[in-house]
Amino acid sequence: MFEELTFPRALAVWRQWARRWHTRLQFTVAAGALLGIALMSGIVLSKTVFLGSDSAHHYAHVWYVSDQIFHHWRLPLHVRYLESGHALTFPYAPVVYLATALPYALLGDRAVTAAMVVGFVFYGFAATRARPALRDPRLLTLVYVNTFLIEGLVSFQFAFIWAVAFFFMCVEAVDGRRWAAAAVWAVLAVTTHPFVGAAAVAGYTLFAAVRRPRDAVPLFIAMAIAAAIVLPYALYVRTTPSVGTTRESYVLGTLRYMARFRGAVVLLPLAVSMLAPVLRTFFLPAFAVMALTLTYRIEHKQVNTFGFDNNSHPFYGEFIRSPQFDRELRYRVLEPNDREDGAYQLIRHGAVLAQEFFDQSQFRQWWNSPEQYSCFLGAKGVDVVLLEKDYKLKWKQNEDKILAEFEQQGRATVIYRDPKGRFLAYDVRGARRDGAQFADCGL
Repeated sequence: MFEELTFPRALAVWRQWARRWHTRLQFTVAAGALLGIALMSGIVLSKTVFLGSDSAHHYAHVWYVSDQIFHHWRLPLHVRYLESGHALTFPYAPVVYLATALPYALLGDRAVTAAMVVGFVFYGFAATRARPALRDPRLLTLVYVNTFLIEGLVSFQFAFIWAVAFFFMCVEAVDGRRWAAAAVWAVLAVTTHPFVGAAAVAGYTLFAAVRRPRDAVPLFIAMAIAAAIVLPYALYVRTTPSVGTTRESYVLGTLRYMARFRGAVVLLPLAVSMLAPVLRTFFLPAFAVMALTLTYRIEHKQVNTFGFDNNSHPFYGEFIRSPQFDRELRYRVLEPNDREDGAYQLIRHGAVLAQEFFDQSQFRQWWNSPEQYSCFLGAKGVDVVLLEKDYKLKWKQNEDKILAEFEQQGRATVIYRDPKGRFLAYDVRGARRDGAQFADCGL
């Protein structure tokens, strides 16, 4: 009546049981991780202004576009409040900025926060369209626990995330031989983030042409049309002041950094899809490695999570209402780059900044001498320097010491002291070298 349970059969039954529970454990871990990603996105979404290393830049530009459209019925190509009026309105993401500017009129800053989260979700959706294997929750989890993708969210790399999502939609169109759609998505990817979009689209175009030589001609025609459409925007972007005042070595270093770290956000979904058979089997070890890498980088402060634990509380209100605030002057704002909501608050009240939100425009550096700094102030046309107390905690430079030295010499004057000690306002017109050029300053 009972079948004899031999050792080989017992071993087969055990293996079947083990595979079943291993698969269940895999999907349970994947579901938990994706739930955690959703919770993380919810925390970002709960913030009116999320404080990230790149966030103020995007809030400021979307606000400006929305304000110009709905209150002034125009769309200038330069932001009058940044870089003394020379900053570009659309250094990134013209289509996404315009699309976000519409709900901004109703939702305010929350529209930008929502657009960041939508872009983060769209990234995963686009990746699954480009590589259907990623619809397996386990593989999608490996894509989303990428430490550099998480950093993209918490640093508020708005344009970058959207550009990569558009790139994956371009990949799907190229693989599906839908050339018109491929050209449209390529234009969106490149204009949203010129460096990342152009590198990704060009790289995949060459890959697809080598893989399917018969498609090379229509593919190259589609990409040539896309390039022709992008060209005017590329020429416009080249006029950004940050290009002309940045050392070539610094630009190359920035590009290498982006290629090394952000490149993983572009390539990982393609790699995970290619290795899908292996990763389905070894999902748990692969997940453990990626999760531990993310944990290590967070614990060692290589991922800035300041925005999760802190809310935006810009504190320039009293200064703006004081007689010392003058909209005719040009301000240099020294604040940590993960809480630039102060500069954003200032421009919304009509202050003209001698900088924009790019690192290349802000020159957070060690000054070799007071004379070099004086030259810089003249080249930038800075009238007032706003030095925040926390700036020295984030950037251990010597600008505060030079300002104090100028004050002692009578070349600079403290015109405003925040009652709570959060910042000082220095009038530096007596210290700057008027008429100086960047070439004179050794920068």
